[in-house]
This record gives sequence, structure tokens and C-alpha cells, in this order.
Amino acid sequence: MNAPLIVGQYVNSARSGEAVSCEPERPFDRPEVLRWTSGTPKAWGTRIDSSCILVALCLNQSLLTLAINGIAFHDGVVDRGAALVIPASSEVDARFATPSDFLHVHVPAHWLTEWLDNDAACDIDAVLSEPEHLRDPVVFKLTGTLLRAMHGKSSTSSIYADSITLSILARLLEIMVARAAVKPARAPSVSPLEAWRVKMAIDFIDQRIDQSMTSAELGAAVGLSPMHFAARFRAATGTTPHTFILRRRIEHAQTLLATTKSTVADIAFSVGFRTQAHFTTVFRRHVDDTPHRWRGKHGTTARLGAHSVA
Repeated sequence: MNAPLIVGQYVNSARSGEAVSCEPERPFDRPEVLRWTSGTPKAWGTRIDSSCILVALCLNQSLLTLAINGIAFHDGVVDRGAALVIPASSEVDARFATPSDFLHVHVPAHWLTEWLDNDAACDIDAVLSEPEHLRDPVVFKLTGTLLRAMHGKSSTSSIYADSITLSILARLLEIMVARAAVKPARAPSVSPLEAWRVKMAIDFIDQRIDQSMTSAELGAAVGLSPMHFAARFRAATGTTPHTFILRRRIEHAQTLLATTKSTVADIAFSVGFRTQAHFTTVFRRHVDDTPHRWRGKHGTTARLGAHSVA
């Protein structure tokens, strides 16, 4: 496992809504990390190689319908930092209702089976044969660190990215093995909110991002009572409406920080925070950086500076 990872990016030229297949047409003898990103909603279909498992790490919250081998697997939100683990030889059909940004980690199946060979209590085939949608705070943090390492320019950046990728894979495998070791839980009594209602709720939030919002207002926007909406929204997205709204405020703030010269205080007010201090606290919790430092790394001025130096 000493071979380096390959970091690249898909070339995506398809028109909005057009089905595209961007999986590399070659076998993998070591993990490779590639980025799939689209500024508009798209349909994406492919067949995963028989010797490879795909781990898709979500970089920005997405709304999609995902079918694997013709069977519906997920219909709703995939949060930033979540992981989709797709088995080898799977036929994948994904329909995005929002822009998307993922890191695709292609992992030779034998790497994972070798890791599990010494675990006599683990059914390797069972663990790796079913798709998984995993949300884990450790993977969330590591995914952000991996993205920064991929953009690093030091001589050790690739080694650092390698180690982070392996840490993500090890953590996901640990979770999958733990899940396989316990009896399946009873089906939730609350059905997830339908994808079209999730989209309505997100649109409602985005249109009022500079205002305060309550679950009652969100529920009314999609035709449900506050309690019914909150329970079904959490079942669909894995998070409460309050936490979801905070994430959307931060994502809008990141766009403004990167593309405008507005002050941090003005941006804080424009995305619904009453004070800059509260905005900074929430921003650091979600992005692991302050607004000023994040803008220095990702803002227009930083990019122009980089081009002028080059």
C-alpha cells in the first residue's frame, strides 16, 4: 500500500440535465481521488468497475435521487461531509436537483478485503456488497482536510493527501463493519420528507436567508404541521431544520466571502446573523476556520494574487 494516490479532475462538458458518465475507463491498481463537480443540476450514470469500490465524498450539500442496479437507494439530501459507498460492478444512476461537488475515491476491492482478512468475525462479502450512505463527524473533518491537502503546493502535500485518504477509508470501513455486526434496527416510524418537499423547503430557506425562520413557517411552506415537518425533515436529511438553516447561511456566506468585497459584518447580516461575533462562531464550527482566514484562502483577491505571482 505504498503506491501514491493519483489526484485529478473530471472534465465535465455536458449540458444541464444531460446524462453523463465520468468514471475513468481503466482498472485501478491503487486508490485514486478525482473530483466530480458541476455548477448546474445534471444526471449522471455509470458502471463501477468489477475490481473497484467507489467512495463518493460530498463537498457541498446536494439534493439527488440515486438508484443502484435499478433499485432506488436514496432520494433526498446528501450533506456536506457525507460518504456514499458503492460496491464493485454496480450500475449507478444519479439525478441531481442541485449543483454538485464530490470527491470520488476509487478503491481497489482487494485493498479493503486485505484489511479485513484477519477479522474472523466479519463477513467480508456482506460488508462490501451493499451500498452505504454514511454520515460521521470524523469523516466530515477529514474530507475538508483532504481537499485542502489536494490543493497544497508543498513537496509533502501528496503524501499528506495519501495519509488522509487512507484514514477516511479506514474510518468508513470501521463503521461498516460495526454496522454489520449488529442486528438491523426497526424501520423508522416516521417516513422521510419527499424530495420535492425537501426542495421546496430549501428554496424557502434560500429566499429568506437574511431573515429568521421557524419550523412552523417551514412546515407551512410545504403543507405540514411544525412537528410533522421537523420529524420528516430530519428523517430525510439527517439533521434538524435549525441546523440545516445554519448550514445554508454559512454556505451563502462562503459564496459572498469568495466573490464580493463586502465586509464580514455586512455578510453576516445579509445571511441572517444578528452579530458578527455569532456569525464567526458558527462559521468556525462549520468550516473549521474564521471568515477572514477563509476569505484570504478562497476569495477573489487571493486568486488574483496567485495569478499575478504566477
